Amino acid sequence: MADQSASLTTLSNLFKVKYDKKSYAAFNRANPLFQALDKQYNFKGKSLALDAVLGFTGSVGSGTLPETNVYQQENAALTRKKMYARILLDREAIIASKGEDAAFEQATKRQVKKGVESWNRNLERCLFAFENGKLFEGDNSTVVTGAGTSIAPYVVVALASTWVLSFVEQKDYVNVGSETTQLEITAVNKTTRAVSLVGTSATLAAVSSTGGSSSATTAKVYMQKSKDNDVDSILRICKATSSTLYGITVGRGWQSVQTDASAAGITTDAINQLVTDVEFQAGESPTLLVTSFKQYRKVQDLLGDKLRYMSQSNRDPVFKKAGFNFKGIEWNTQNGAAVLISSRMCPDDHFFALNMDQITLFMAEQPKWADEDGTVLLRSSTADAYEARYIGYGDIFVHPNAQGVLYNLA
Repeated sequence: MADQSASLTTLSNLFKVKYDKKSYAAFNRANPLFQALDKQYNFKGKSLALDAVLGFTGSVGSGTLPETNVYQQENAALTRKKMYARILLDREAIIASKGEDAAFEQATKRQVKKGVESWNRNLERCLFAFENGKLFEGDNSTVVTGAGTSIAPYVVVALASTWVLSFVEQKDYVNVGSETTQLEITAVNKTTRAVSLVGTSATLAAVSSTGGSSSATTAKVYMQKSKDNDVDSILRICKATSSTLYGITVGRGWQSVQTDASAAGITTDAINQLVTDVEFQAGESPTLLVTSFKQYRKVQDLLGDKLRYMSQSNRDPVFKKAGFNFKGIEWNTQNGAAVLISSRMCPDDHFFALNMDQITLFMAEQPKWADEDGTVLLRSSTADAYEARYIGYGDIFVHPNAQGVLYNLA
């Protein structure tokens, strides 16, 4: 009697038919920020050199022919990063589907959907990270408790000034500092910023009240294996005041507009000043305003019945329609309306004025389910399951001079 189970090749092809286009569409629709990103799939080699203009040409003058000069230009260097999501699909359920469309989709769609959502979530986190790969750090005042077991997990209270609740998700695996041992986040208290961790950490064991010195910690907790491996952060680029960005020294022509709100509340004047400061510095208007849910709500309350919502950008109704097919608050600039949106990864006290024409996500190819081994479905070595990997290789380029940030808001 013939085997009624579908072959691995058939199942892999069915997976690609069902989920390749849907997964990429989900990436593009993940949030308005991703929609607005310019995406270039031409990142060849390990690094990419870009021409970065740092100012205006000097070949102007009146009365007599001026001396020629070239505009100040530097080579910005991007290093390709690797971004992954891995999922496990129950082998029994897949085999039982026998390659039939409806049954196969029923057995796999939830895990696939959640895998792509996690990849998108992690990329958005990277774009607002305070430090490459870091999720949070200890507050250095609250004693670490626990022993790293499921019954008594390590409990670390995070520093408030760089705390972003959406960075920290239960079931994620993390590393403490430069340690290679992994811990699982098992609980998060959003009010007290207490994070429970199960696993092995010499750093936390040394300070824990259970067997350690019973003290606080400043240890930094990173997404697993991600320390210094994330794509670049819009937040860190916008707030840079020294050192280098993409190999170019931070300074005039290569630094964002930065305004410290000094714990004051958001106002229309503060937003208008940030927008006009960017326009003055860069000679171009911001095209997208991004803030946290907290500040977005405050802007809604601030403007009240004066709010005006838009369903798409009016900057270029034909070309931009697909890129801005979402609703947001309309904010007037010298060059037309910009959209104000919120991001769950944006820190509560930050507000960004971004020129998306000067921000590009460079990737080797569009994010996809890896199939270079001849199949999307790889047999798991530890479970009766197939593994699938959603991947993307690239980095983001942000020209700092065309961006602005308002931070330390109440």
